[in-house]
Amino acid sequence: MKIDSQGKPLAPPQLRTAENRSSTSSKAGEASLQQDSVQLSSSAGISQGESTFDADKVAAIRQAISEGRFQVKPEAIADGLLDSVKDLLTRQA
Repeated sequence: MKIDSQGKPLAPPQLRTAENRSSTSSKAGEASLQQDSVQLSSSAGISQGESTFDADKVAAIRQAISEGRFQVKPEAIADGLLDSVKDLLTRQA
């Protein structure tokens, strides 16, 4: 909460509803509608036939966390990140 220079809380900003936005914005009504689109390139690293989810591994990790046995290995994480970056760089070359 913000407080003005006299120690009084400032009023929260007014939320604009969709009706307010459309009625108060004359330019929005006059402008043509635009649509955004997304395209994944081959360098995104995702292929439609590829599945990397292992439910058994997730269940084992969840169990280890709940029992307090799970240990984070920073070296393994760093090595995996470096391998991913190397792989991405060789794909783009």
